[in-house]
Amino acid sequence: MTRMLHIVGSMSPSGIGNFIMNVYRNIDRSKVQFDFIVHEHRDVSFDEEIQALGGRLFYVARKSVSPARNFREIYQVVKRGRYQIVFRHTDISTVALDLLAAWLGGAKVRIAHSHSTSTSNVRMHKLFQPMLNLLCTRRFACSKEAGVWLYGDRPCEVIINAINLKEFSYNEVIRKRMRKQEGLENRLVIGHIGNLLPVKNHLFMLEVMAEVVKRCPDARMVFVGDGVMREEIEKKRTVLGLKEYVILAGVRTDTAALLQAMDLFLFPSKYEGLPIALVEAQCSGLPCLVSEAIGQETMVTPSVHKLPLSAPPSDWADEIVRLTGEKRTAPDYSLFTEKGFDIRQMVKGYEEMA
Repeated sequence: MTRMLHIVGSMSPSGIGNFIMNVYRNIDRSKVQFDFIVHEHRDVSFDEEIQALGGRLFYVARKSVSPARNFREIYQVVKRGRYQIVFRHTDISTVALDLLAAWLGGAKVRIAHSHSTSTSNVRMHKLFQPMLNLLCTRRFACSKEAGVWLYGDRPCEVIINAINLKEFSYNEVIRKRMRKQEGLENRLVIGHIGNLLPVKNHLFMLEVMAEVVKRCPDARMVFVGDGVMREEIEKKRTVLGLKEYVILAGVRTDTAALLQAMDLFLFPSKYEGLPIALVEAQCSGLPCLVSEAIGQETMVTPSVHKLPLSAPPSDWADEIVRLTGEKRTAPDYSLFTEKGFDIRQMVKGYEEMA
């Protein structure tokens, strides 16, 4: 059995965390086991499930606290565990330092995996990009655009953010149960899943919701996730008079069930890599309204509709009302398999590395 080491910010329910766990749950664990170097512990995380599956977690100091200690601790974990295959999941090339520590610790296969098409510190990203390309033995990306962002003109392998189709398939029984459990019966439910970060555009979604309420007073918006924008979102929610209309659900591990409870998935991001939550929403049969920043690779079914972010909130609200007036149906699941979004296909590549 081969143990592979993944270096991440946290193993909480988020884009990267969900992606890794989708692979981990479905891989042949008699051949491959996953261990994790984690920089931040969060109250809601996959830690217990990882340990139940046979994985190990190593918490290290964050770079912002002590870069030297962070480097030393990554080196020590790799060396003591004799890890030969190390993955670093990221949106910025400064993780070259993590791969340098892994190389010095003895890792022969060092894989960077790009999960986005931009970052908050472009200057540092450009500075470390040559070093990252030098230290990678393989380059992964969730999309072509994400690959160009992290590696420039260097070749990379596109690893689709696949999902368990059975887990996210439309289920009317779960839908009724979750709507009752969450107090959403007889409501128009607009949902969003993502960290509370500027890139996800939650403040714009609040403006859209203010317009939706004018058209549909029984509507509710559910934000699933947490992050640095929470306080600002709460303030704007109050200013717009939306406190009873917008639910901040926090980080949840039952996102598959929550998707069943929704009537529309809203995703007006400013930029993205390949958002796995949007793929899951399509699998759940939801109509999806997204920004033009979402790439064509993510649009698996005809249920995805685009609007430019330059369009006023009132236009977005009109489109939401129009889309939710249509009957929700299960999608053609063969489309997900044809485009490589079936997790059973993707795990084979990891197993072949063992």
